[in-house]
Amino acid sequence: MYFFIERVVCCNKISSQHHHHHHLPLHHHVTEMGCCASTPQDQPSSRSTNTTNKITKKNVQTRVQNWHSTGIVSLRDCSLTRIPLEPIASLVEMIQTKDNKIKTIDVTNNRIAEIPISVFVDIGKSVQRLILGKNTLKSLDTFFVHLKQLKVLDAHANAIETVDWRLLTKHCTKLKSLNLRGNMLKEVNLEELGKMEMLEDVDVSENGRLDRLGRSAESSSSSTPNATPTATPSEEKDRENEEKWRSLTSFAATKCNLLSIPDSFLPPKIKTILLDDNPRLLGLPRDLFQNCPLLQRVSAHRCPAMESKSIETMNGYSEFLEKVHQSNDKKIKVGVLLGSRYGDDGFDRKMMGDERLDGLKS
Repeated sequence: MYFFIERVVCCNKISSQHHHHHHLPLHHHVTEMGCCASTPQDQPSSRSTNTTNKITKKNVQTRVQNWHSTGIVSLRDCSLTRIPLEPIASLVEMIQTKDNKIKTIDVTNNRIAEIPISVFVDIGKSVQRLILGKNTLKSLDTFFVHLKQLKVLDAHANAIETVDWRLLTKHCTKLKSLNLRGNMLKEVNLEELGKMEMLEDVDVSENGRLDRLGRSAESSSSSTPNATPTATPSEEKDRENEEKWRSLTSFAATKCNLLSIPDSFLPPKIKTILLDDNPRLLGLPRDLFQNCPLLQRVSAHRCPAMESKSIETMNGYSEFLEKVHQSNDKKIKVGVLLGSRYGDDGFDRKMMGDERLDGLKS
């Protein structure tokens, strides 16, 4: 999922359903995190059953040998309803004989509804990438205890309603990339996720039931139009925030049903925040622009409940907008922004009957 790389000015007129991807450099998805090079096969056309890739008695031994030699357990497009335990057992025997390590497990595009913990008891200790996309999983929980080396967890396009955030935080301490896009989550526990010191990218977009980020519906101070931004938090609170989200650079929660973002969500290294298409979202963390100096891009298009005035009066907003303009000036010089609108700050405005997306005043 690793598509949050640098600030990309979202100025072109593109349809809302493609807003999140077409302007992003998809080649980085593979080169940066090496997520099994799963981009081409993850297109909608691949959802059809691939009968030629099924595991059979004739090919199972060859498959197991390939898994052992490459370190990749590839079970994508195999028409599976469960992860086959017999081949996994054979693989364990090989690992015990020859000290090869399994680093990737990919079960993309099957019909797997549950992952038994026994799958990871012997091979999970070395797994760095777990790719579960396009299945029918409803929860992610107990198997986290065996994934101490996990760096990439991709479970997009399932039916996941719950995640044991505490188990994930406690055992998967090396996690860098979390993709839960396109599920049925109602809540994402930012309090727990914030403890993960190596986590860089989080995508919980397209969870239409998701209305909360945290254990309680903490509202942003900037959520009401007449709210006046308060002073910078105390030094004690600053230190507390610095201890959370030490590595996070990108966060996406587009096409959800969010009401607010907790004021405590202030990742010190955050560069990109995508919140488009949250019709009930009222505001942002009140000190976001002031306390996140590396922030390069915020996108909250098609969030009609969010008033531009409440954003413009936030601490540090004017400095943030100046950074956007300076960056665009540089891009214009090399022709990158030709034909695009100048200075998009990520928020919709309506002025004199004309919808403006450029963050400028007439």
